[in-house]
Amino acid sequence: MILKPLLAAAAAAGVLLTAAPAQASDTGLYGAGDATYDGVYRQSLAILSLKASGQKVPKDAVRWLKSQQCADGGFMEYRADTTSACLPADATNLTGQELNGTALAVGALKQTGNMKAAKKAARWIGTKQNPDNGFSYFPEAGATSDTSSTALAIAAMSLVAKSPQQSYLLDVQYRCDAPAAKRGGLRFDTTMSEVNDGATAQTAAMLGGALTLPTPTTIKKSAPSLKCKGKGKDKTAVDTAALGWLNKRLVATKGKLPYGGGYPGTDYSATATGALALANAGVGRKAVRTTVKALKRDAESWITASGADAPGSLAWLILVANATGENPKDFGGINLVKRLAATKQ
Repeated sequence: MILKPLLAAAAAAGVLLTAAPAQASDTGLYGAGDATYDGVYRQSLAILSLKASGQKVPKDAVRWLKSQQCADGGFMEYRADTTSACLPADATNLTGQELNGTALAVGALKQTGNMKAAKKAARWIGTKQNPDNGFSYFPEAGATSDTSSTALAIAAMSLVAKSPQQSYLLDVQYRCDAPAAKRGGLRFDTTMSEVNDGATAQTAAMLGGALTLPTPTTIKKSAPSLKCKGKGKDKTAVDTAALGWLNKRLVATKGKLPYGGGYPGTDYSATATGALALANAGVGRKAVRTTVKALKRDAESWITASGADAPGSLAWLILVANATGENPKDFGGINLVKRLAATKQ
């Protein structure tokens, strides 16, 4: 249970988990490091960030992503040999087809006009819903549902197809019967007891339409909250309630969400996703400004955490810059767009 969220967080953050080089045939792939665990994820994020900020998406970047799609519509994170059949999801060994990268690929494919491929991927996701109405990172039969994968699945399917049943997210969210400090926060899955920052941020962002690449809006001072009195008691939408929790949490942590599970350091991926969720919703001005300042200060260390520039980190920062009215070509003195372009093979 510990490895799974850490692997997901590392992939989301653009952190390379091994030092092996990517294949020489990977023209168009963002990032020179081993793509085994995050190839499709980081590629999709890069494409989405370029579209959101009005930049031209290179044709070979889209071509690489499309070449990785499996015959049934899903994606593995990386296939060195795309003529070979994809491996089935294996939740024990964390290999084979996986949902999170596939969900982001739906967004990237749709936003670049590749609707046929996007719909095929969304249909694959739709076949993977568990009996509890959740979705799993590596969706083999019997795999445990988790909040982040479920939010990504709902966002991807809603983008090009029918939105799936969302009751799982209500089951993992702390609602009005919980202590006030936890209300609106979501757990990583139903086996956990603590609010998970990353899962809450992912849910707020994805259910809030992050894959639709919404036009930047004015960010209001106020933020919503879970209503626990009166006529609308406990009827607040999952993502709206999550925004209220994130707003308070980002202010309390001075714009730097920590890793869960007792691990030290800042979870920059969760932090950026939380800021993106609030900015896209146009709420929580203080939390957004505080977080953007923190991200500007720490951008270089996050981008280069594994040595070479991480395209996933750069992409998240471009998305945040665009949503918050910042210049992605001068974010804390960094030209994020140029740095991302330089990582492409």
